[in-house]
Amino acid sequence: MAILASGIVAVADSGQGPVGGGTVGNGFERWKNWLRTWWAWVFLGLVAAALRFFLLGDRPPHHDEAIHGHFAWELLNRHSYRYDPTYHGPLQYFILAGLFALFGEGEWVLRSYAAVCGTLLALVPLLLRGVVGTGPALAMGWLLALSPTFLYFSRFARNDVPVCLYTAVALVVLWRPRNAPGSALPWAGFFLGLHAISKETIYVTAALWALAALVLSLWQGLPQTWAWLRQWCWHERKGLFLSVAVFSLVCLVFYTVFFSWPQDVLFPLKAISYWYGQHVQERVGGPWYFYLPRLALYEFLIFGLAGFGVWRRWNRWTGPERFALLWGAFALGMYAYLGEKVPWLAVHQILPWVPLAGVELAWIWQRRGFLVPKLVVGGALVATFWSALASSYLYPTIEPTEPHGELLVFVQTTRAFQRVAEEGQRLVERAGGKPVALVEGEASWPLSWQWKRVSVQWGIPAGEALPFLVVADPGQVDHFPPPWKEQLRCENVPLRAWWVEEWQGVSPGAVLRWFFSRQAWSPRGSTDVQVCRLRMEGGGH
Repeated sequence: MAILASGIVAVADSGQGPVGGGTVGNGFERWKNWLRTWWAWVFLGLVAAALRFFLLGDRPPHHDEAIHGHFAWELLNRHSYRYDPTYHGPLQYFILAGLFALFGEGEWVLRSYAAVCGTLLALVPLLLRGVVGTGPALAMGWLLALSPTFLYFSRFARNDVPVCLYTAVALVVLWRPRNAPGSALPWAGFFLGLHAISKETIYVTAALWALAALVLSLWQGLPQTWAWLRQWCWHERKGLFLSVAVFSLVCLVFYTVFFSWPQDVLFPLKAISYWYGQHVQERVGGPWYFYLPRLALYEFLIFGLAGFGVWRRWNRWTGPERFALLWGAFALGMYAYLGEKVPWLAVHQILPWVPLAGVELAWIWQRRGFLVPKLVVGGALVATFWSALASSYLYPTIEPTEPHGELLVFVQTTRAFQRVAEEGQRLVERAGGKPVALVEGEASWPLSWQWKRVSVQWGIPAGEALPFLVVADPGQVDHFPPPWKEQLRCENVPLRAWWVEEWQGVSPGAVLRWFFSRQAWSPRGSTDVQVCRLRMEGGGH
């Protein structure tokens, strides 16, 4: 975020920057202005927190959330963990294990780490208030607080929103050496280290920053850039050394699990080789334009304002502003190219555009008159808030029997299967210590997490008696011995569901209807499981 700071300051000095930094007449007015400003930030923080924590545990756990919760529970209870790039970096597991120890296990606690990070991310622009002005900083915060994409994945037990928080704080900290040379660089190394031990997106972000810096140096003149860089590196040599040392220490300690696995000191090779393989095979593939409809239909406010800023101040950019633009543009291109296409990666493409969008939002809103642009922005804010509520609260799951669909929802566990999981939890006391259920196949996730305290037999039955519940892939029960099959009454239940997106031939009218009604214009698909209950005398359990 701080990448835009010098450019915004230059614009403000020219009289076209953010409003709100005027002279205050006396001490009372100064105090009143201070109080008003801090109440505005408190209100923003409360709204951001309320949106992220309200009904946080209501949605069934996603496949990935169940994996993250299970591994964190294993770390807490069995002290078992080793870095596996399939499941990303270690930081989330250690934090979740600590939260489980303090507050117990459950979906609410599981998602609370991401929710806290999402709330703090909306408040990060507060650190830029003295640089860009109160109005633009608040506007950036509100864009992050209300963004449908950031809100949805702040209520989702994944690393992506925490990674955005650490990246944003690192960039803000990097701006401080102008005021306190050398003192802030180790903190930047620390927060980038938190990004690195959270998710392998650190390698993508580093490549994007390097590419943006290279193009920017050619844009501004290679000799001048090289001369400035040499002078800056020499002047900040101590801070640079400490920042690299802090970054390296954070990574080594966590990736080797406090040096319990010293062979994992080569974690970068392990990570890059694995994720490059996933890119090549496109395990979760999609068309190159996968993210564009999501960005256009959910984040039109941020990208519209940023585009307006590009048009309005095209000839008045400074180096940092150009860097931010290049970072954002290259991020869109890079994630379109990478073979892994999943909605949560959109947050990494949105983040670079937020500062420029915030400056433009404040500029429009604080100008006198300017009625039509204000009406347009106000309408876009209302539409953005509607999308945020729809995706996070009204339709946060895909149900095969319902017509609604959200492009941010990705292969989500259904509410019908959630009821099966709750049924198994209620049967624990009745089982008297014996296995409550038998689970085989796809349902192992999320049940490994949901039934962590339920006695479960995993795999094909081996005993003489069946438990109360059998959850298996369709057709597996047919291979059970006849005496067992006769004891069961079975039904198919959708385990996971998704929106089968079909863009070819979709009319603008269908997309518009979806926006207001959220009724999908193409079918929903699902993976079913067979849920069998033990027949009891009287027909019940």
